[in-house]
Amino acid sequence: MKRAIILLSTLFALLSCGHKVTVWEDPVIGATQYGQYTIKKVVFAKDSTALYFHVHYPSMGGFTFGKGTYIEADGKHYMITGCDGFELGEYTTTDPVTWEKDFTLFFEPMPGNTRMFDIIEGDFKGAYTFYNIRPKDVKLPVAKVPADFLADYPEEDVWPAMKYSEDPVTIHFKALNYKPGMNAEIDMWHFDITDPSSFNQETINLNDAGEYNYSCKTYYPQYLQIVMDPPGRGYASSVQAMMAPGEELTVLIDMNEVPDSLHDAFVGFKGYLAKYTRRNHDCDRDRMNDRSVITLAEWTAKHAKTVADIIAGHDSVIASFEKFNRQHGYSELESKQFFNYELRYFELVARGRDSLFRSKEFLDYILRIRPACFFDEDIVPTPDYDRVSVLFADTDVRGIGPDFCRYLYGVKQIRGGKKINKPFIEDPYLSNLYDRISGNVDEQMAKNKKNSFPPNVHYLDLADVAPENILSTILDRYKGKTVLLDMWETWCGWCIKGHEDMAPYKEEMKGKDIVFLYFASPSSPFDQWVNYTITVPGEHYYLTEEQNDYLSEKIWGNSGVPKYAIYDSNGNRLYKQVGWAGVDTLKTEIEKALK
Repeated sequence: MKRAIILLSTLFALLSCGHKVTVWEDPVIGATQYGQYTIKKVVFAKDSTALYFHVHYPSMGGFTFGKGTYIEADGKHYMITGCDGFELGEYTTTDPVTWEKDFTLFFEPMPGNTRMFDIIEGDFKGAYTFYNIRPKDVKLPVAKVPADFLADYPEEDVWPAMKYSEDPVTIHFKALNYKPGMNAEIDMWHFDITDPSSFNQETINLNDAGEYNYSCKTYYPQYLQIVMDPPGRGYASSVQAMMAPGEELTVLIDMNEVPDSLHDAFVGFKGYLAKYTRRNHDCDRDRMNDRSVITLAEWTAKHAKTVADIIAGHDSVIASFEKFNRQHGYSELESKQFFNYELRYFELVARGRDSLFRSKEFLDYILRIRPACFFDEDIVPTPDYDRVSVLFADTDVRGIGPDFCRYLYGVKQIRGGKKINKPFIEDPYLSNLYDRISGNVDEQMAKNKKNSFPPNVHYLDLADVAPENILSTILDRYKGKTVLLDMWETWCGWCIKGHEDMAPYKEEMKGKDIVFLYFASPSSPFDQWVNYTITVPGEHYYLTEEQNDYLSEKIWGNSGVPKYAIYDSNGNRLYKQVGWAGVDTLKTEIEKALK
């Protein structure tokens, strides 16, 4: 009898342990719009499936998961049953110091041999969705690229001529291995010559068919930067597509391709200069894996101390690229354009070396050998207005490059609130476009100035003050008081956070000998800026772009925002910082200044 009881007990124990627990550590999230979330672990147990999440939301971000959240795997749904860390359907926030939070979602039990699943909160806008969650060792089938997306150049295909037009370019996106609801996000970057100071980025989302048609005006042939950076993939997928007004290109994406140094989610191109775009795309990958090629920027950083060094570096880079192009079998057209694109870095060799850059020898060399080098280190080929365009501002040097630079310099000045004489612009299209923009800006600024501003709001009323005198002119108005200078913009999230965090302290400081001074520039839309001044007590100044740039470079050597400086009652600067460092830091420095 005793033996029978022991056997029955053993059998019961074995049956109760019959469901093997399966654990995925640090699984892959194939696609989601919510990069703040990571899944640390998935546990498949007898009574539930548990997902251990980690979230990092800045500024105590609020979030929740709805009670209708479910897992979809192998055509079946497994409903959410509970949560550890917050109440389902109720908003919670991250830690006020770390901005992080760990929580666990529990679902109905799933088979332990599940190889992949999706999490769907619902079909409403903003719902949390996480697709193709799987162990690291599970590889998804990569799609076969149709032959027409790998086509060679047509015989008549030539590099686009430099001409201006307002006909839009169009890029068609099509995704393979796409699931409805993925809402995949793609960033588009292009240079808008009608507003050269603006941050030209647009974000699009593929529809439920995995498609989107994107159009924009490029005004002249230029590269469009296309970036797809789905959280969980490790590498961003990006491509620089050369486009010209009136042309179309189709870009094929594989949602199952996991980008790394050799692979990319952009798998095919069809249409305008399709093969060039594909080869340019491949060239970037080849360059990442071939360190024998040097750029002029890399060479100069190591070797250049004189103008002669820079010129010698130019020859070294040419030899390096010619060898690289031969090894990879690039055509003459490809080689020329890849090389020219890399030499957009030619101007930046002078960064930190103003004396070399401004030497006549260096400038003569640029104008003689590299007239198309008016591009900086940004991925998108954007003219470096502050360092290059100004060189041509008051000249009548003929040619496409100088003409283009004078136009850009002039447009930046008038959009920045400064009145200037029209520069010499030979191209009739650019000249007419400049006149149109100038008229529109004048009309808008005149309209803006008709506002009845309160005494603490100053809209371009010091536009005629030279940049080098603007700070002293303003500080003189507040002699005898400590000044906290806050340089910000309406589009800057950290700037807004700083204003919100400082509000209680500013209330405490009422009646004290301190002035809170706020500078913004035309990169902040007027309507947003003037409305915001109502909510932030202090003295608000809307500077010209030139004044703003001068102060940014002169005081901080940095164009980012927010920026802060503290001045004593005599106008002496006691402190400066770039970026939001918290109320306590500024409070400590202000109290030092008040003493």
